[in-house]
Amino acid sequence: MRRVIIPLLAALYCFLAADACAKIIINPPPEVPSALVPRAIKKLTAERTALMKLYEATRGKIDSQERNCRSVEEGSPKVKECMAEASAVRIAVKGYRATLDRFKGGITDAKYAYSLIGSMNDLAKRLGWSAKERSRLDNALNLLDVDGAAATTDQIKDTWKEVLARGENGSFAREASQGEGVGFSGAGEQTKYQDCTIFALANAAGLPYGVVATRATELIRQGEWRKAYERADPQNSIERIGLNGGEVVMLAEAFGQAEVVPSSDFAKTLKEHRRVMVNVVPQGGKGGHEVVLTKVFQHGGENWYEMMDSNQGPQRRLYLSHKELDVILQENGVAYRPDPQKTPMLLR
Repeated sequence: MRRVIIPLLAALYCFLAADACAKIIINPPPEVPSALVPRAIKKLTAERTALMKLYEATRGKIDSQERNCRSVEEGSPKVKECMAEASAVRIAVKGYRATLDRFKGGITDAKYAYSLIGSMNDLAKRLGWSAKERSRLDNALNLLDVDGAAATTDQIKDTWKEVLARGENGSFAREASQGEGVGFSGAGEQTKYQDCTIFALANAAGLPYGVVATRATELIRQGEWRKAYERADPQNSIERIGLNGGEVVMLAEAFGQAEVVPSSDFAKTLKEHRRVMVNVVPQGGKGGHEVVLTKVFQHGGENWYEMMDSNQGPQRRLYLSHKELDVILQENGVAYRPDPQKTPMLLR
């Protein structure tokens, strides 16, 4: 008796008892919204173009398998062929859907960033910031982007082990002393709270922790991009959640001048005697942590950095190469420049 059945494929592709295949449905990528920052639109548009090609290729595999394996006699040589095709289709569909989910996540993040920038610009205007200050703020916020290598958790952990094992003395300390940059100020040591950004900005600006923390709580209190319960208790929000990249930029601009710089310009910026705050993956291998680059120096013919990490105490110097920094880095840096003609004016 002739039967049309391939048991391993039935659940995935075919209702073979009825001699018909169930069509696999995959959706094309959505359009890129127009209400995003130009940089995000450019990036997402390029991603969508590549994703459309992947969609068409995956759709082609599905259609081909459906046509070829719609009706297969049990025990025929074609069973093996169709099982191989089914496996290839399953892998292709899984890969496409995962890529599509990442693309959709990128759109969601870009929408949030666009809304955040708008809210921060609105707050700066309400607070009476000058046109020049608001222009500089808007430019910096629009330049914030991911940076660094796409490292694995193990690579990040191993890199931190190397950095922490170097200690503060020896050849690295001697070479760093001959390097260029402002050096340390030392604003304190982080404990159990998520206030590394406050320590980082205090060290970058050479200000007391309390001064920066006070301005930060006022920023959160008036930040309409924050949830109501976070605004109601800004100190707890800072200690439990910390600050996002846009808030770091706005806070830095309140005390002086903030500029977003890519990792390729870190050395140049430090040589201009500006400390650079950077968001890195901490030594546990996940999450985010704000540190400060204070100097650049040469070691083995390469750029190395002196780094302040509030997890390690107010005066401990860490040394790492540009390659090592690239492994743990998550975003562009925020360079701080003091403005002697400017009175810190955040929220008044």
